[in-house]
Amino acid sequence: MGEIIQTGVGRRRSRDSSLADQLSGIFIVFGAIVGGAAVVTAASYAAGWAWFTPAVEHSQRAMQDEESSYSSMLSQENSLRGYLLTHDVRFLEPYTRAASSVARSHKSPSSFVGPVESAELASLMVRARLAEERWHEQWAKAAANTSPGAKAPSVTQGRDLFSAYQTAHAAFAEALAKRRDHLAAREQYIIQGRVFIELVVFMVVFFLAMRQHHTLRSAVVEPVAALLRHIRRIRDGHLQATADPVGPRELAELAEGLNEVVRSLIVARELAASRDRELSDHSLRLHQILDASREFAESLNLRYVVGSVRQSTAMIGGYEHVVVWLMSEQKLLIDSEDGKAATANDSLELHKSLAGRAAKSGRITFEGPAGQVRFSDSSMMPVRAIAIPLVVGARVVGVLEARHSKAQVTTPDAIEVLEMLAMHAATAIESAHLHELIETRSHVDALTRLLNRRRLDEDLETECQRCSRYSRPLAFVMLDVDHFKEFNDTHGHPQADTALQAVADVLAGCVRATDTAYRYGGEEFCIMLRETSAKDAMVFAERVRMRIEQRFISGEILGITASFGVAELSVDAATPRALIEAADAAMYESKHGGRNRVALSVRPPPPVQA
Repeated sequence: MGEIIQTGVGRRRSRDSSLADQLSGIFIVFGAIVGGAAVVTAASYAAGWAWFTPAVEHSQRAMQDEESSYSSMLSQENSLRGYLLTHDVRFLEPYTRAASSVARSHKSPSSFVGPVESAELASLMVRARLAEERWHEQWAKAAANTSPGAKAPSVTQGRDLFSAYQTAHAAFAEALAKRRDHLAAREQYIIQGRVFIELVVFMVVFFLAMRQHHTLRSAVVEPVAALLRHIRRIRDGHLQATADPVGPRELAELAEGLNEVVRSLIVARELAASRDRELSDHSLRLHQILDASREFAESLNLRYVVGSVRQSTAMIGGYEHVVVWLMSEQKLLIDSEDGKAATANDSLELHKSLAGRAAKSGRITFEGPAGQVRFSDSSMMPVRAIAIPLVVGARVVGVLEARHSKAQVTTPDAIEVLEMLAMHAATAIESAHLHELIETRSHVDALTRLLNRRRLDEDLETECQRCSRYSRPLAFVMLDVDHFKEFNDTHGHPQADTALQAVADVLAGCVRATDTAYRYGGEEFCIMLRETSAKDAMVFAERVRMRIEQRFISGEILGITASFGVAELSVDAATPRALIEAADAAMYESKHGGRNRVALSVRPPPPVQA
């Protein structure tokens, strides 16, 4: 098969033919070459074996037979000479054996050289045989038959006859050697010719093999190597390049299939990357929800929890404005940020508002671009706001309202995230609200709505430590309603409770934002004045005393007054207990002084030194 040239036509032809066809053509070419070489080699071997090798072997055996005959003749001649000298019949035994050996040599087919083959060689052989025969007939037989004491044949005659034989033998042996050498040279020429032919065949096969190697390299090896490189690039994640569909039909189809796989991988990778991004975003939102839920659960402060809910919702959903509405007596929604009612005391307005409808229905509510409120899925059209009810059990405790500055399409995943956030937020807000309610009830007096004795102990301990550390003034005022036991006995407990509530209202209206009023117990109250000296506390206590007196000048309850005692945090009253005892002592001084007055705690005189 000729070389496949990688031009446009060659590539098209290579692509049209299959790899099996190309390999089959290559095997046919090499089979023909090797078969021809085998035929030529077999013919040369047959010619040598039929013509030259038998002749060389025949000549070689002829020389061996002639040498054996000559050795036997020498043995006969020596045996006869020994017998003639000694007349010992034992010398005749070697003569007899040698004669038999000569006869066998002459009977061997190798001794026949053929008259047609070489007339000169046949003539020399005849001369050697005649000389040998003359020696036997004229001297050897007579010598062998000579009796002891009889006259022996002439030794000189025998030597002359044997010398004539040796001369004829030497000429014949030399002719045989020349003939053998000639035949060996011809055989060598035949071998050299055969080697030359085999070398030429080898060179032709090598040349064709190189051409076919180049053809296969261009048609198969290079496309396969390109495919392997492309597969390695695909393995390493490089999907930009495509394989060139060249080479045999199978490789071209493989390249096209690989390109299809690459395109499918690109689509699958883009789809997987999109899903990974979606999963990453969803995971990030879930992580943010988890973090927000943990932050909700770590605090029982309602304001902090609501602020965290608003901040987390704005961060997770990307909303510009988030409001957490809390239910007030199951009638109104209160903005947890500023404490103002969402609407007036009108149930119709509450029903029409976005948060109100979500709270009333317990369903997620959407507000469209034009302000229309609906309960349908937001994925069909853009929305401007979403309201999700905060449900604990079967009770709506509030509404989470999230707004965009511009209407946007909200996906179901985003709504699901908001629902999860609202679920955790509802639980946290309800827990904080209950905790705040319990905390308030544990620190607020149920009758007067002022802080109780327990809260007084906590606040006073903290303030005393702070003022002592930073050398800040702190005043403490105690007051007791005058003749309250007689008032209670006269008017009864309900009227007495009303009087105590009225006194508490006066105290709550007089204290500053930095001051705190407490119900100490029974008809006793106290006020902690931060950043206030004893002198200013006296002025404050006097103002409160006058307001209590004025409050009960007219009305259903008359004649209620109170006695005040004022103390200041000092070296002599440096602890909460000491401060309370000092104010209490000053209050009893007011009572002993005639009641309805203010007394300042007097420091005790310094101890007398010994």
